[in-house]
Amino acid sequence: MKKIALLISGFLIAFASPSISSAETLINLNKPSTQLADGRFINNDLALSVSPGGDLDALLSKPVRGARTWVIDPALLEEIASLGDGYTYLDGDGEEVIVGDFPIANEWLTLLRFLTRNDRIVATTYGSPSISYLSRIAPGELAIYNQLSLIRLQELMGRDVIAPDSKDAGEPTAVARNSYNPMRKTIRVLNSLVTTSDVETLRLGLAKTLNPSLSRANATLLTRSYQSEVKRFEKRIRVSSGNYTITASRYELPLTVINDFDQQVSVDLDITTTNSRVLVDQIPRITIDPRSQLQIKVPLNVIASGDTSLRIQIRTPKGSSIGEAERIPLRLAVISPVTTWFTTGMAIILLLAAIIQSVRRVKRRKNHE
Repeated sequence: MKKIALLISGFLIAFASPSISSAETLINLNKPSTQLADGRFINNDLALSVSPGGDLDALLSKPVRGARTWVIDPALLEEIASLGDGYTYLDGDGEEVIVGDFPIANEWLTLLRFLTRNDRIVATTYGSPSISYLSRIAPGELAIYNQLSLIRLQELMGRDVIAPDSKDAGEPTAVARNSYNPMRKTIRVLNSLVTTSDVETLRLGLAKTLNPSLSRANATLLTRSYQSEVKRFEKRIRVSSGNYTITASRYELPLTVINDFDQQVSVDLDITTTNSRVLVDQIPRITIDPRSQLQIKVPLNVIASGDTSLRIQIRTPKGSSIGEAERIPLRLAVISPVTTWFTTGMAIILLLAAIIQSVRRVKRRKNHE
C-alpha cells in the first residue's frame, strides 16, 4: 500500500501544477484475454503487466496530466481482479503453476479508480471482439454484449461510464469464427431458460474469443476452453441414464431429471421410441428446484417383447432443444395380450382336438368288441 500512497501523492502534486496542454489524452486499457473459461490463465503475462515494471503498471505510475478519456475493456479489469485472491497459470510445458494471494492486482485496481475519478471513462465491448464480424453475423448478440459491458464496467469502477462505441477492430481468427456460432446458439438457449450470473458471464466470455489481437495459439486454447465449458453447462440440466427390463404390459418408467443450476427451471421432455414395440405417453411440463432432482413416471404400453430405446430430448418452454437427446435402453420381457390370446386359443384348440381323438378311440374299441 506504500506504493499506492506514493503514487497518489505524486499524482496530486502533478495535478496541482499548471497543465502543459489543453488537448484531451486518450488512454486505452485493453489486452487480448489470457484467461480460459475454467479460470486458469494461459500464461503469467497479465500478472507481470500489473507488477512493477510491467506495461499496465507503468501506465498508472506515470499518469498523463490534463484532460483524459480512458477507454477500458471490462473483461481486462475482471481478469485482473481474479488475480487478487490467487490464480493458476500454465507454464511453457503446459503444467499448472499455482500462485497464492496476489495483492498487487487489487492495489492496481484501487489506483486506477483513484486516478480516473474526475476523467471520462468509455467502455469497450467486453473482450474487445471484432465489431465488424459481430455486426454481420450476430448484431443482436453485439447489442447484448455492449449492454452488459456497460453494467460490468460501472460495477468495477464504482461510477457511471459511457456506453461502448462501434469502432472496428479487424477480423477474428478462423478457429474462433468456426466455433463461435454453435456456442452462441447453445448459450443463448440456456440463457433464455436460466438467468444466473454464471450463465451471463459465460455468454459474455464468448466475445473474448473473437478478439482480432489474439495469437492463433491463444485463440485456439481460449476457444476450446469455452467449447468445453458450454458443453458442461448444457449438462447441468439432464436426464439420468440407466438400463431397464420391463416385465409388465403397462408400466410407469421412473426417470430422474437433474437441475444443477442455481435457479428453478421449467422444461418439457420430448419422448419418442426407436420402434413400435412400446408406446409412450407424453408427460406435462416439469419444474425442478435449484440444485435438485425430480423423479417422474413415464407411462409405457408394451406391445411386443424385444429390445427398444426411449429417446428423450429436453426442451425449453419455447421448444428449443437443450443438449443432445438421451437414449434409455429398454429390454421388454412381456407377453402381449394378443400373444396371450393367440397362445390360449391354440391351447384350447389342441385340448379339444385331443379330447375328440380320445372319444374316437373309445368308439372304435366298442365297435370292435
